[in-house]
Amino acid sequence: MRKQPLFALGLCAAALLGQVSSTLANQAQTSEPQSAAQQSQPTGKQPSSQKAQAPRQSPQTGRQASGQNVQAAPPSPQTVKSSSQKAQAPRPPVIPPGYRLLTLNEGRAIARGIAWADDEEGLSPDCSHLVHKLYEQAGYPYPYASSTDLYRGTGQFFRARYAHPGDLVVWRGHVGIIVNPREHSFFSTTSSGTRIENYRSAYWRARGYPRFFRYLMKSPLKGSSGATEAANRPPQH
Repeated sequence: MRKQPLFALGLCAAALLGQVSSTLANQAQTSEPQSAAQQSQPTGKQPSSQKAQAPRQSPQTGRQASGQNVQAAPPSPQTVKSSSQKAQAPRPPVIPPGYRLLTLNEGRAIARGIAWADDEEGLSPDCSHLVHKLYEQAGYPYPYASSTDLYRGTGQFFRARYAHPGDLVVWRGHVGIIVNPREHSFFSTTSSGTRIENYRSAYWRARGYPRFFRYLMKSPLKGSSGATEAANRPPQH
């Protein structure tokens, strides 16, 4: 009789053990898919992050490509034309064949004659006529031209960079003859009569920067090929 209860207890214990083992097996099977899903989630996030990084790189790539295209683009015709114009320096004026510039000694002779003419009577008060008459008296005639025409340039005078004695000093509306470039003096006629004045004084500076012109003569002297360069050099005293 005692063996039957013991046998029943053994059967109950075996049944409990079976249920426990089956429960543990189910839990193990359930945990494996979850761990697999957890492992698979980072793998799925990496492509999304890579896709998110790709658009960030694309603007940089686009900027580099656009910069390369700008650098590789050929210059426009207008740019080439403007650069060529800058490269080509303006050519200095050329003395006509068969002519020469007034020499320094010849110009000084005109300036010395002006000092004598200042005391003469009957000189025209008009500045352009006065200069025209003084040049004729010195033996250097030219067709009469107003101060405005002389400022623009005439065929009988060559524009010089530095003033020599006897050169014309011309503003828009006024003209005179250089007496001494060192002293910046010139002879002309004004409302108060003929006189020697300073072309760098406040009054004449207010009229603008003057232009200097040198007389052109026929029958060139020997070795006068450098006359153009001489017009751009200051006088040697």
